[in-house]
Amino acid sequence: MRQTPYYVFDMDEFAKRAAMIRAALDCKGGRRIPLCFSIKANPFLLHKLPAGLDHVEVCSPGELEICIALGVKPESIIYSGVMKEKCDIERAVSYGAGILTCESIRHATLISEVISEGMPEGAHETGFVKTKAQVILRLTSGNQFGMSLDNIEYIISHPDEFKGIEVIGIHYYSGTQKSLRKINKDLEKIRSALTGLKEKYGFEPQLVEYGPGLCVEYFEDDWQEKEKQSLDEAAEVLREFAEEYPLGIEMGRFLAASCGKYYTQVKDLKSTGDANYAILDGGIHHLNYFGQRMAMQVPPIKVYGCEVSENEERTGVEFTELPDTDYTLCGSLCTVADVLVREVKLKKLEIGDVLEFGHCGAYSVTEAPALFLSRQFPAVYAYSKEYGYECLREHIPAAEINLAGKKL
Repeated sequence: MRQTPYYVFDMDEFAKRAAMIRAALDCKGGRRIPLCFSIKANPFLLHKLPAGLDHVEVCSPGELEICIALGVKPESIIYSGVMKEKCDIERAVSYGAGILTCESIRHATLISEVISEGMPEGAHETGFVKTKAQVILRLTSGNQFGMSLDNIEYIISHPDEFKGIEVIGIHYYSGTQKSLRKINKDLEKIRSALTGLKEKYGFEPQLVEYGPGLCVEYFEDDWQEKEKQSLDEAAEVLREFAEEYPLGIEMGRFLAASCGKYYTQVKDLKSTGDANYAILDGGIHHLNYFGQRMAMQVPPIKVYGCEVSENEERTGVEFTELPDTDYTLCGSLCTVADVLVREVKLKKLEIGDVLEFGHCGAYSVTEAPALFLSRQFPAVYAYSKEYGYECLREHIPAAEINLAGKKL
């Protein structure tokens, strides 16, 4: 019996999703648009990256250490992040990160200094030598990320001030869950910026890295059809843009969401007035759906009438008959905010039933407030038809992290 709560990430579904996106993006004449996975969506998916992915976006020193530990090819790494210190850049350069992003003039200065001062200790162990770092300059979308077009022009027009870098392109991302109209607006902004850079400085990019932020339909029954339609519509304009510029696409949520499931067990049942409450051993510290408002939307949920066995064979029955009871699904935290779903019709639950929440392959495993109230971290499993279920992380007591100066 597998102890709840836990996640299962279906690596076959992840590969299938990547292949679907890859096929939509491929241009006529064999032109290939590079596809990048933003690992902040789910670093556990680095366990087995699909063949259709060309790059991984790494946004912190910790994510870089995960890549190093797992042997991710350094040339595939785009090392990003709004806050970079010199030691972070040294580590990325010494590992051989293929591309670094600049989100400020200071970033360009620090990267150039690292290269100009020579490789840091340990760099030669990788057999990697760099005379200039290949960088892409991130254009702001109006928030703290990236920099103004004026600052981008300054870096491009002052190569003697940044001798350690080679500017190979532009990076742009304006948010998630975007409409086709917003994507078109983004592309027009990028096109306008590149036109000006060419006219003023003769700059022509080798890479235009763009995150379209396609919409994930967390709460729709026909999510597959809607997401495929969104992909096809966006791919058409992206392929057109790729005829003008060397486009690269980065995705996190849209790539990863569909591959994840989260399992939590009913530990208590009670009614107060007209409300029926199911108290689960998981909660909002493990599960997070973008766009969920006051727990009013209902994500994909299945109920199993007993625990889930070690080999994932159901020792009970998935209940598919007409639902007959309204429930409020609450987690284990001592806060009124810990409501996963405010109202959902399910078969009559019993203590020990296991609930499966779908579409949680992106962000839930890292974004939810897992340290709150010192509940344990869920276990993490990968599944594939070839290898079956593999444990990637056992349950971890959060109390050990929240305990000051002592060990349990």
